[in-house]
This record gives sequence, C-alpha cells and structure tokens, in this order.
Amino acid sequence: ETITLQGRINADTILRKQNTYILKGLVYMVGNHTMTIEAGTTVKGSFSGSDVAALIITRGSKLNAVGTPSAPIIFTSAAPNPQSGDWGGIVICGKAPINTSYNGTAGLYQVEGGIDNANGDGLAGSGDATVPTPIADDNSGVLKYVRIEFAGYAFQPDKEINSLTMAGVGSGTTVEYVEVTYAKDDAFEWFGGNVNAKHLVAYRCLDDDFDTDNGYSGKVQFGLIIRDSVIADISSSEAFESDNNATGTTV
Repeated sequence: ETITLQGRINADTILRKQNTYILKGLVYMVGNHTMTIEAGTTVKGSFSGSDVAALIITRGSKLNAVGTPSAPIIFTSAAPNPQSGDWGGIVICGKAPINTSYNGTAGLYQVEGGIDNANGDGLAGSGDATVPTPIADDNSGVLKYVRIEFAGYAFQPDKEINSLTMAGVGSGTTVEYVEVTYAKDDAFEWFGGNVNAKHLVAYRCLDDDFDTDNGYSGKVQFGLIIRDSVIADISSSEAFESDNNATGTTV
C-alpha cells in the first residue's frame, strides 16, 4: 500500500517495510508516543506549493528507526525526478539542556523553519510546565542505518528545516550510521542537547555539513564529508559551523 501520513499522530505507530509512506505537510509525533519504522522501509516527503513535508518528533515522543546495512531506512523525495530541497526533513525535539530562552523562559527553544507551536509541538528543552527541568539523558529514540535524501527547506532566510535537526536531544538517544545526501540546507544541525553521534555521512549538501548551536555538548565521531565544489549556500557553506548563543548573552 501507499499510505499518507499527515497532521498530529497521537498514538504508537509502526511503519511496515512492505508499504510506501508519504509525508504530507508537517507531520507531528505527539503525546509521548513512538513511531517505529521497520528496516527496509521507504518514507517519501512531498512538496505542494508552500505545503512542505517534514517529520517532527515532539518532546517525550520517540522515533525508533533501526535499519540494517543491507536494508536501510530511506527518507527521500516523492517527486518523480528528485532534487535538492524537495521536502523538509526530520526534526527531533528533546528535553536536554539548551542555553536559549523562549517567551522569557530560560532553557526553552522554538525550533526554526515554520514549525507550529500552537500545541507546544515546536518547543525543545525545558523550563515550562511540560518539562520543568532539563533531562540530560533524555531518550528520543534510535536512528541507525538511515538515509535522508533531497531534504532541506528555507522557510525564511536563515530559518530553515535541515535534513536532520536535533534540538535539545539527550544522551539517551542513539544516532549512528546516518547518511544525508543532496541537502538544500544543513545536513546535521544540533541545537543544544548532548546526544552523541557516530558514523555520519554528509554528501553533496548545499549548506553546512555539521552545524552546532546553543550549547551543544555531545560528541561526534567518525564523520565523513564529501562536498561538491560547484554548489554553496547564498551566504556561506562550511564543513563545520560551530556557534554558541548567537545573542552573546551571559548564558
């Protein structure tokens, strides 16, 4: 079957490898539920006008996407002739420390790229009623043997959805053997948090390959970057871009 996923998913969900899944618009995993994706499954992101597709794992929910070397999980474009930027990407929001503030609350971060916050779905970190204090070993699931292709969407200049965004993601989360190819924005971007990652590949991406912000303090080991010398973002593109808090405050 071809199955369309859309809106807010408030139940444990399993994506089976015999099906093809289409992300329509911004799809939110909410309610402390888990999306489990079987090895060998393909998930496709669509783009219709301004209705860009992306998968957002909200605080407390999990994405368990465990592929194998011979049966990776593939997130790719739904277009017949795929191109860079055909869909948004994957956003994971956790409860780990982040040195930003949102609406005057220290430790909270509003994820960029037009992620909806009407239900708090776009928040990462802690300090509000939902997550009073940071959880350094927070677990947002597992990504292992996953390929993310043709993602990246510029909602506004410097306000983009990256192929894989990790915001306030804790050390209980596993990110290993993940490849990003043909990204229109960053391949991997960490906003705070302390998740460790191993065996990452960024291949022919437009903007930064590894980008860290807002007090990210995890470790990244075994990273491979292969750039295309004829493409670059309109501002600048780096293999590594590392920032702390861009506002220059005491945090």
